[in-house]
Formats: sequence, C-alpha cells, structure tokens
Amino acid sequence: MAEGRTIIQGVWLDWAAIRAVLQQEVSELFPQLSMLPVHDEGQGDPARMLASAPITLNVRQPRLAAMQPEAMSPTIIALVVAWSCLAAAAVAAAVLLAGVMALSERRAAFVSAVTHELRTPLTTFRMYAEMLALGMVREESQRRAYLETLRTEADRLFHLVENVLSYARLERGAAAAPRTETTVDELLATCTARLAGRAAEAGMELRIDLPAEFGPVQLATDRAAVEQILFNLVDNACKYAQAAKDRRIQLKATATRTQLLLRVVDHGPGIAPQAAAALFRPFTKSASDAANTAPGVGLGLALCRRLARDLGGDLRLEPCNGDPRGASFVFTLPR
Repeated sequence: MAEGRTIIQGVWLDWAAIRAVLQQEVSELFPQLSMLPVHDEGQGDPARMLASAPITLNVRQPRLAAMQPEAMSPTIIALVVAWSCLAAAAVAAAVLLAGVMALSERRAAFVSAVTHELRTPLTTFRMYAEMLALGMVREESQRRAYLETLRTEADRLFHLVENVLSYARLERGAAAAPRTETTVDELLATCTARLAGRAAEAGMELRIDLPAEFGPVQLATDRAAVEQILFNLVDNACKYAQAAKDRRIQLKATATRTQLLLRVVDHGPGIAPQAAAALFRPFTKSASDAANTAPGVGLGLALCRRLARDLGGDLRLEPCNGDPRGASFVFTLPR
C-alpha cells in the first residue's frame, strides 16, 4: 500500500540455477539429494523444508551394492597362521607340562612306596640275622621259625624286584622273550607249585579248575611271563582277601576257538568301582596307602596287563557272577 495504491511485487527465481547451487554445496554429504519446490501451503513435510525458501528436501539413501568379500591380504594370512601356531604350541606345552607333572608325582609316589616296602624286610633281615649270628636264639624250633621268616621276606623282595625289572624292560621297549609251544596242562604244571605255596603261606587254598578237554589245548607263549602274571594275581588275592571266611583262591581255565581264558577268583571284600578305574595304572600307590593297606607298590596289576598284552592277550577285571564280594581277574592268551 503506497500513496493509496496497492502495489504487488514479486521475485522471479531461476529454480534450476538455485537447485544446482544448493546441490553443489552439499554434494559431498548428500550426493543424491533432491529438492522439490512447494507450491501450496501445507504441501510437503515441514521437517524437511528450508527456512528461507519454499523448498523441501528429499534425501535418498543410495542403494548399497552387494559387497563382495575382499580377499585376505598376505599379511592377515600370515598373522592368522602365526597366532594359530602360537595357540597350538601353548596348548601342546600345557599338555606336556601336565603330563610331566603327573608322571613326576606318580614316580615320587612309587619311590616312596618302594622305600617303604624295602624298609620292612630289610629291618627284619638285620634284626633276625644279628640274633642268629650272636647265638641269641637257642631253641631249634625258634631258629627254624626265624629262618623261615627270612626266607619269606627274601621271596617278598625277589617278587618286588622282579616286578620292577620287568616293568622297566617293557618301558624300554625291550624285545619280547621268545614264544615256546606248550599245552595248557604243561603251562599250569610249571607254576602250580609256586602258586600253591604262596597261597599256603597266607593260610589259603589254591584250587585249579581245568576241565579235561582244555588240558591238551596248544598255544605258543612265554611260560615265565605267564607264571609272573598268575603269581601276581594270586599274591594280590592272598593280600587283599586275607580276612575272608572263604579261604579259596580259584584258578579256572576255559578256552574258545581263538583264546585261552584263565580266571583268578577270590572271595575277599572285592574292589570298589572308584578304585577299579585306577586299578591298572602304575605308580598309583603311595607310602601311606602301602602302610594302611596290604603291602605293595601298586605296580603288579599294571605290569600284568602290560605283560598280557605283550603276549598278544589281555587282563581285565570282571564282576563275580551273583556274588557281590570277591574279585575276578580274566587273563586271556591267544591260541
């Protein structure tokens, strides 16, 4: 309104040029920005309109192309391989260290148990030998009893040393003893006297159950190793079934088409399931165990299984049929 006249003024805008300038200003941030003019009030989204121009902005997100995984660079590959090798080396070192520590602990327990086992017979040897040498034992019956005790302790030491040396031979991988052709009758005849004598020392009775049809069965084996295995099993039965009411130790022989099975069965307290898991592991008996239980160093059954497998057979513990008490060991040999 000027001097009574109504004047209408307008500005002619070059929309194409304005749009080009504005898009150029923000091209780095919004390369696909589009600007739309607003012709009517209320048109467009107020949140997207410019403050000084009737223009609304439409920011279109670019469609992301499917990204192809880039090939790993040689540096990344080298790093992955290096870290993998380092992790494998760490795991191997940890396993090796754990094995060495476990072996060291078992050997320490073994040395302690052996020391305990040697101390008792050596003390008996020294005391009885001094008494006999000084003439302190005058009665003939008592002298014979002392000499019998010395013989028993000598047998005990011989059995201990025999087991240790045999196990050491197997650990070194020494060649197995030559096999000889024999029959079941001949095999048991060579060791029956020694087994029965050990049972008699413990006040027990060895009973051999060998059906007539199995006696002539032929096999090739090491008689000395078989005798050592059976003696260890009978010796264990004498030690651990000492308090049993049934004083029998049974040696049962059966055969299949491919195997000879020798079972040594006692009627003692049996073996607890938790103890059975470590029954055939060497060096598991400490000095305190040896002092509080039957004498021994925990090597006999481990040695027996190694010898049995060295002969091509095996040794395992099986439950006694129908009898919750007692232990039954099955020694198998190939025919």
